[in-house]
Amino acid sequence: MSSRSEPPLAALTLRGGAYLAARYGLGVLVSLGNMLVLTWWIGPHAYGLFVTTIALTSFLANLARAGVDTYLVRQPENPDAHLYSVATTVVLANSLFLMTVGAAAAPWLIRWFGSREFLAPYLVLLLNVPMVGLTGIPMAKLERALNFGAAAGIELGGQILALIVSMTLAAGGFGIWAPVSGQLAWQAVVLAATCVSARLLPHLRFDRPAAKEMLAYGIGITASIRVWQLRTLVNPLLVGRFVGAEGVAFVGVAVRIAEGLGSVRMAAGRIAIAALARLQQHHERMQLALQRALCLQLITLGPLLCTFALLGPWMVPRFLGARWMPSLTVFPFIAVGVLVNSVYNLQSSALFVMGRPWVVTQACAVHVVLLAGGSWVFLRFGISGYGWAELLACAAYIVIHAGLSKILTISYRVLGPWLAVFTAGLFARGRYGVWALGFLVLYGAGFVGWQVFCRGRQRLVPQEQS
Repeated sequence: MSSRSEPPLAALTLRGGAYLAARYGLGVLVSLGNMLVLTWWIGPHAYGLFVTTIALTSFLANLARAGVDTYLVRQPENPDAHLYSVATTVVLANSLFLMTVGAAAAPWLIRWFGSREFLAPYLVLLLNVPMVGLTGIPMAKLERALNFGAAAGIELGGQILALIVSMTLAAGGFGIWAPVSGQLAWQAVVLAATCVSARLLPHLRFDRPAAKEMLAYGIGITASIRVWQLRTLVNPLLVGRFVGAEGVAFVGVAVRIAEGLGSVRMAAGRIAIAALARLQQHHERMQLALQRALCLQLITLGPLLCTFALLGPWMVPRFLGARWMPSLTVFPFIAVGVLVNSVYNLQSSALFVMGRPWVVTQACAVHVVLLAGGSWVFLRFGISGYGWAELLACAAYIVIHAGLSKILTISYRVLGPWLAVFTAGLFARGRYGVWALGFLVLYGAGFVGWQVFCRGRQRLVPQEQS
């Protein structure tokens, strides 16, 4: 086949990036709309209970697939009906096991939180575990067929349904049961719609060798993702214990906004793996493409986060209500975490492409340990303690930098100043404004001094050689 028949890499990257950005962008808009409705009508306490229960059950739901869907997508040959049936059986068995573990953990959670308020919605939301798990099987078939349009449409339709159900019930005064019902409706419709679209009816069939191969491959290839998802438990378990349900709500809203504004990095991470894979034999080209992508992502994301940090005191009272103002206390910290992550998520993609996924897994493990440990210590001083733990956890990205530097050299000559400016901008308004200005001045002086030193050293080297 001639090279002319294949679209250029830049065109593929742009098209894929635009498509994924649009998909994530629409999903974020619906998600933020849902959050606005819920936070306004059900209040911080009920919303905090919902964030706690959905975080715990979503973590179990993400474990339910055990990477089996990834195994199906990456099979060299199209899986037959038998393999899809075995996959369904494995995921269902895993889901039922996780539901049992989740239910058995209820007494411990009651003692941990010192309350039973969360129990009923938590047990009901455990029904999400098998629905989310089983959805992965027909979704894998759609992805193999490159039918991303159908997959995105189904997911977006489910989110819109969740918004309508939650909004209707919240207006009727159903409290926490409004988002719980919306969540269940979302997952049930998505499961049914993906089965219909993929023309795949779930059947149960057990094949021990095939099941063993699926789990061995799936768990290994998704290890870093599973470790990273442990960070989602820090807010419900630690913030919930030390600050209470309202603290979970405030942190949850701040995370939702920061992650929503930073959703561009999710699309970038997905398209980067496909794009960089074509350049893995050409290290110089790969390094240049990665460097440019990092700069573009940083200067795109930074202004969005800074704009909300500066306008937040005006926006939050009008769109969420004055009782949600404590969310702004922790938002700048979380936003810095998202900003720093944007510098390293593409580097993680490069490590995956270069066959070094264990480096990313190690970094994720260190990140979770630092976030949990920092939260355990700092939350004793209030909700801002979670924010300081987020900053501490950024130190884990040193592992990614060290791992990638053995293959590629990423320069921070441009990234560093932008990162410093955006960090200062995030803290410019509020109690840390003076400190942010001082940090920016000191960083600027240090950066200029270092550049002068390096240039002077370069001039001396030729003289010494002569």
